[in-house]
Amino acid sequence: RFQEAKEIVNLSYFENLKGCTIEHEILLSIQKMRIDGIANNVSNKKNDNKANHKKLLQFLSDSNEIKETNVLGQLFFAISQTYFSNDLKDLSLIYHDKALRIFQDMGDFKEIVKIRAHDISVKHNMLFQKGDKEQILELIPEYEKEIETSMHYSKYVLAYNTRHLAQIYRRQTSDYEKALQLFKWSLELRLEIGFKPYLPASYSSIGDVYMKMGEVNLAIEMYLESSKLAEEIGFIRFQLYPNLQIGDIYLNKQKTEKAYEYYLKALKLASENNYSLGIEQSIGRIEKLNITRNK
Repeated sequence: RFQEAKEIVNLSYFENLKGCTIEHEILLSIQKMRIDGIANNVSNKKNDNKANHKKLLQFLSDSNEIKETNVLGQLFFAISQTYFSNDLKDLSLIYHDKALRIFQDMGDFKEIVKIRAHDISVKHNMLFQKGDKEQILELIPEYEKEIETSMHYSKYVLAYNTRHLAQIYRRQTSDYEKALQLFKWSLELRLEIGFKPYLPASYSSIGDVYMKMGEVNLAIEMYLESSKLAEEIGFIRFQLYPNLQIGDIYLNKQKTEKAYEYYLKALKLASENNYSLGIEQSIGRIEKLNITRNK
């Protein structure tokens, strides 16, 4: 129901209301960007980072009118993120630090833990892209510290941090029991929060761990749940991924007809949604399957 949400958070509608302050306009703009971002992630589209950045910068000239300091902090952090998205990292850091100082002065720990969770995840992602295993392992105590803090202030951030730490145990240490414990904790929090776009990835991650542990029946159960939830909300990538994974399980068990069934379903979903990466992945699996059959 993203389109419905986008129509509800329509800034032009609120601008026509009497008494709508700049604080309202800023918060509505940030929320609209967030909704668009989630919708684009689900639909496999890209954000218009330059347009978002330009929109936020328009508020700076009137920032002296902002009476709620918390709103100014949120504006600065949102601008920091759009600078980062446009690869202007020095300017991003300036506004990041401005936002953090505001929240620190206010003692707003809920916003502080959000920023710190964002910071560590950005660092984690950059190290992962570089394949720097040793430095990723050094993030474990940082995540543990953030988890301890976020437990007191934000379930949303706690779910975020536990999931990222679980990824380290799954990918870098192969401690699947620890990874499973953390992924399940993150899933429980996300179910409690009730925000569906986060759930397919959580179920798939648990499926990935069960697959590594050789618990293929449990893995299939998790992948099917992930695919079902993803289909409900139109989350393209997480409709495909579980089906490809289930196909891999059946291929490893030499049940080629079952494997083909899931690979074909993934290809159909990718083709219907013009998801080029998904099409490539599905065709690659089918070609691998045909080689296996010919042998």
